[in-house]
Amino acid sequence: MAEDKQGRRKKRTLSREAHWAEWTTGVLCTLLVLAMTGWIGYEAMSSTGDTPALTVRIIRQQTTAGGHQVSFVVENSGKRTAAAVPVTGTLSDGDRIIETREVIFDYVPEQSSASGTLLFKDDPAAHRFDLRASGYTDP
Repeated sequence: MAEDKQGRRKKRTLSREAHWAEWTTGVLCTLLVLAMTGWIGYEAMSSTGDTPALTVRIIRQQTTAGGHQVSFVVENSGKRTAAAVPVTGTLSDGDRIIETREVIFDYVPEQSSASGTLLFKDDPAAHRFDLRASGYTDP
């Protein structure tokens, strides 16, 4: 406490009411928490029962020393993560399978993509080439 010139103590009264900035901050934080809780609840309820939607797209084919590379992207446009996703590439000539290669992705998250490359001895451009995601597990 402060003292006046004669050594007496002055009493100061502090306002016990909340300042308008405290009220504004409190209201904004409450609205933010409610919005986040609502969004998380909506996402949890709307994504149940959906399945991954996997598509594979070739982005590049090139010849390398000792073979051929086929680079691709596997996209999951679904609302559920896919785990242990095998992507299989098959070279065939009619009914005869010439070469098969496979790469397995640990995870392809929902609304996301992952990329990879398959290595072949024969030229994929010279044969019928099939590239697809051949399965997944639920994480």
